[in-house]
Amino acid sequence: MRSRHDRILDLAERRLKLGVDRGLIHRRIEDEALEGAIITLSGSKLVNFGSCGYLGLSLDERLKAGAIDATRRFGTSYSSSPTYTALSLYSKLEDQLHQMTGGAVVVAQTTTLAHLAALPILAGRGDLALVDAQTHDSVQLAVSALKGNGVAVEVLPHNDMPALRRTLSECADRYHRVWYLADGIYSMYGDTTVVPEITSLLDSFPNLHLYFDDAHGFGWQGLHGRGYVLDQVPIHPRMVMAAGLSKSFGTLGGVLVFGDPELAQRVRMTGGPLTFSGAVPPSALGAAVASAEIHLSDEHERRRAELIADIEACRLEIAARQLPVLSLATTPIWYIRVGSPERVAEMVLRLMQEGYYVNAAAYPAVPIGYGGIRFTQTLHNTREQTLGLLGAIDHHLPEVIEDVSERVDLREQSPDR
Repeated sequence: MRSRHDRILDLAERRLKLGVDRGLIHRRIEDEALEGAIITLSGSKLVNFGSCGYLGLSLDERLKAGAIDATRRFGTSYSSSPTYTALSLYSKLEDQLHQMTGGAVVVAQTTTLAHLAALPILAGRGDLALVDAQTHDSVQLAVSALKGNGVAVEVLPHNDMPALRRTLSECADRYHRVWYLADGIYSMYGDTTVVPEITSLLDSFPNLHLYFDDAHGFGWQGLHGRGYVLDQVPIHPRMVMAAGLSKSFGTLGGVLVFGDPELAQRVRMTGGPLTFSGAVPPSALGAAVASAEIHLSDEHERRRAELIADIEACRLEIAARQLPVLSLATTPIWYIRVGSPERVAEMVLRLMQEGYYVNAAAYPAVPIGYGGIRFTQTLHNTREQTLGLLGAIDHHLPEVIEDVSERVDLREQSPDR
């Protein structure tokens, strides 16, 4: 008899295989070079609405120049753990990121490795981790390590403040520390966490600490791109914000921002992947320094304003067409629930025939029954392209969508992974 673990993996693999067989995922673009939002799949030119490079910086000539210069000076890699020696670009980038965020900064290889470096240091035996049900899978991976270290873990319904307050009131005093883990902007539905309400609990519960993954808000939102979370509230001594440089920032790397410099130093000194893994490649560091210079200049505000205007135009068109997106938050991520994986595949293929590439989403990326299409906006996407996509969705959706007339409750917990 197969275990529950194997049955869940069988289900996930069947869903993913359908996506591969229908040509929806695990694709390789055929372009010899990229320009703007156009990609080529099976010989067809498609407008890409699946990129998370929201500010359009990955193709910026200044980032390319920064990557080339760093490679020429330092080689393709600097093969040493940063514990021993690291390139001076690390220090320059951390100083720039401190100017952006106001916190103590630690640069990691990726956002996932940042979580794995920080969380097992931040929480230990005798602590409790409360996890929003929709928190990104990279955080959930680190939570698995917490369980192995004896940390009590409880999953809370998505964005359910009454449940969080109730849980804290009932059990916070039984633990040394309580960590609440959530995303700033949720990567699939594009909805946001209630940052001011959550941080207000810090005054009522002196052992409460907050850990936000703001990968999809960092770079494009807030002053100098400090992110969605830090645009809502300043960094707090009992707060950590994690993000990455691979989305809006236009390069590679992970970022940890601490309100407590001593805690930042502890993670830097003892966080596993920061001590035994290799460094961020010189090319990525050089591009990151160039990107940070843009973020700290007046140009960033112009780019941010342009993206937000594009988001608002998309929102108005969605409302006018009454398209059933799961969130209307001011983010560049949109999600429409379609139904079964087969119907999701049908919808994506129809849009590809119209000249648009969007992301297909099904279990395990979203809960069972919440399969749908996810599309994102970047500064590479023109207004005309966005309006064209929405018109195509409006045309095809009634012929494809299953009956999801009941209001979607985003607080519903995702299944065990």
